[in-house]
Amino acid sequence: PRCHLEDVTRADINGFVLPFVHRLMRLSEQVPENLRVKVRLCDTMGYGISYPGAALPRSIPKLVYKMIHEGGIPSDRLEWHGHNDFHKVHINGATAWLYGCNAVNTTLLGFGERTGNSPLEGAVFEYIGIKGDTRSMCTTMITRIAEYYRDVVKAHVQEHYPFVGANFNMTRAGIHADGFSKDE
Repeated sequence: PRCHLEDVTRADINGFVLPFVHRLMRLSEQVPENLRVKVRLCDTMGYGISYPGAALPRSIPKLVYKMIHEGGIPSDRLEWHGHNDFHKVHINGATAWLYGCNAVNTTLLGFGERTGNSPLEGAVFEYIGIKGDTRSMCTTMITRIAEYYRDVVKAHVQEHYPFVGANFNMTRAGIHADGFSKDE
């Protein structure tokens, strides 16, 4: 089971959320390990900020820290679910992950409600960058997923969408065009 803490980046963390998750964790201890609740931190409106110095409830580092260290939620039962309302879905997901969330909810090619959710392909390359290798992931599957979306689902993939857009690495201006003309 999962408890979705909707709109947590606008919530009363100390007055409501922490007492609630304390109680939830105590109740969860009464069931077998495989049935213990996972908690999903939902940045419903994309208000989260990736800086540890920002104030709660918007600081993702502080929010994750409080859930683990004061709320008693084990890291392996803590997830992040972000939205892209302010173009921060990817950095916020990576921040939540780096500060202790075990999982970041993602979608294929960023499709999702309203402004979209964290794109899986961005998370894959972030993980590779952090870990230093692919960990046996087959990144060419990202291209196959995009082809499936275009050809079978008939979904529009923006021309300049990172990694898989038809013209994602195309440039026609300034220093980029100059460099391209010198060494394609």
